[in-house]
Amino acid sequence: MSDAPQFAVVGHPNKGKSSIVATLAHHDGIAISAASGTTLVSEAYPFNINGKILYTLYDTPGFQRPRQALEWLQNYAKDASMRTAAVQAFVDQHQSCAQENGRFKDEVELLRPIVKNKDTGIIYVVDGSQPYNPSYEAEMSILQWTGQPRMALINPIGGETYVEQWQQALGQYFSIVRVFNPMSADLDKQISILSSFAELKEEWQSVLKDTIAVIRQQNTHCRQQTAYVIAETLADILSHQQSLPVPPSAPESVTQQLREQITASYQKSLRKREQSLRERIKTLYAFQRLDIQENTLNAEHHDLFDQSHWYLFGLSRKSLVILSTSAGSAAGAVIDASVGGASLMLGALAGGLLSASASLFASAKPENIQIKGVPLGGKKINAGPVKNLQFAFVILGRALSYQHAVAARVHADKSIMVVTENDQKHWLENLSKTRQLQLTRLLQKSAKGLNETKRGQLQTLIEALLR
Repeated sequence: MSDAPQFAVVGHPNKGKSSIVATLAHHDGIAISAASGTTLVSEAYPFNINGKILYTLYDTPGFQRPRQALEWLQNYAKDASMRTAAVQAFVDQHQSCAQENGRFKDEVELLRPIVKNKDTGIIYVVDGSQPYNPSYEAEMSILQWTGQPRMALINPIGGETYVEQWQQALGQYFSIVRVFNPMSADLDKQISILSSFAELKEEWQSVLKDTIAVIRQQNTHCRQQTAYVIAETLADILSHQQSLPVPPSAPESVTQQLREQITASYQKSLRKREQSLRERIKTLYAFQRLDIQENTLNAEHHDLFDQSHWYLFGLSRKSLVILSTSAGSAAGAVIDASVGGASLMLGALAGGLLSASASLFASAKPENIQIKGVPLGGKKINAGPVKNLQFAFVILGRALSYQHAVAARVHADKSIMVVTENDQKHWLENLSKTRQLQLTRLLQKSAKGLNETKRGQLQTLIEALLR
């Protein structure tokens, strides 16, 4: 792959330039505000994968005095052959003044990365929800004078009311005009814009084609890595154990205090593991400053051990009992012969089996607190491993919902991320019935620990769910 392309994102203030840079550079540290003038200097944001820069975007200040700047250029250039040199002279002459908040400070800053490198492409950004105004023609003329390859992006900040009007005007100054919303652009839309970049210059076509291939490979790798860390954390949580010795002849009050102490410690340990998983997922998707709020109903964070909200991510009692019973008794050949389709295992079972099993799953607590005797006398309070199958499904459901929210997030979005369950169908329905039973069996075995092979099988099933 040859040298990475560079693009200066320019335009009028407050048109979403920084949002476009943040989304396309996958960088959530760029300052974005509704207030005009947030960006004061041009700053480079390279997009890199595994330490290799694939392309660089420059976030720039907005034009402030484009008509006066164009007038200066017109006085300098006697004919079209001098226009590119005029832009360079404009930057050179006003550079020192710009550093001291001179008259053309913003114009110099936004033009600087363009004239510094003659291979820098220009991305001009406008707001498609605002009507076209001839006053923008000074800006577009200046960019035209640079002689650099350029395209225009119409950002529908408040809607697309005037998009067609802008397309007509921009087409006279730019070879490529696209509509692009950086606040909702998924990976395919981002790649579509990169493909448009490739049309600007023949030398970039091969480079950006390779870049797009690398981005798609990275997306697949990211999903695989996420499946790995979810499987690893899930197995760790379900097999985790803690214990406390009970002093000889300890009264019941002391034993109860120890029971409460280990319960709190055990729950804290599992919460910490879940939080660590979330941090790892955020890092995989290049988010460092992401605030979340987990909820679907009332904008409050639901604690991992708040059973009143388990229904959001777990299974119904009926589904849980059927899956558990089927997974525990069916061999692979029997499962393959008797199971088909992709919905949850909701076939009819004997009513007595349902009612008898339901009470078992409903009463089990994740902490699994037990007091046992130890050699040479005395007792020990044990917490874990988790034998509550519903809790296992809840942890997995929460992890999948979190990954879905992070993966769908654009880096320009500064709002608090809300994690919700899938309200279309249960996430488990993305697996065939055979795989549902395989997953259930692995979760049942996790309390005793999973070997490398079983953990690999769990990762494969989770990756299928992430697709």
